[in-house]
Amino acid sequence: MAKKQKVHKPTGYELLCRRIQHAINAPKAQRDGTVVIDREQEETQEDWDRMLEDLETIEEVDLIPQEDGEIRLRWSTAEALA
Repeated sequence: MAKKQKVHKPTGYELLCRRIQHAINAPKAQRDGTVVIDREQEETQEDWDRMLEDLETIEEVDLIPQEDGEIRLRWSTAEALA
């Protein structure tokens, strides 16, 4: 009898990172070199803060807080292509 494989259930942090990665990789965001992100209600503040800390470690990405609490991510499209 074959063993059952354990299915990895993604954590809230992993789901958040996938969502933000999807937003960053969107054609318009890639063309413009910017995207605005915000925390969704079901995402914890802890996961959100951790993800922002991780993004802050990337030299080529600027995090610009917006008045409404959203965060604008900005990067140079020329640097991204290099």
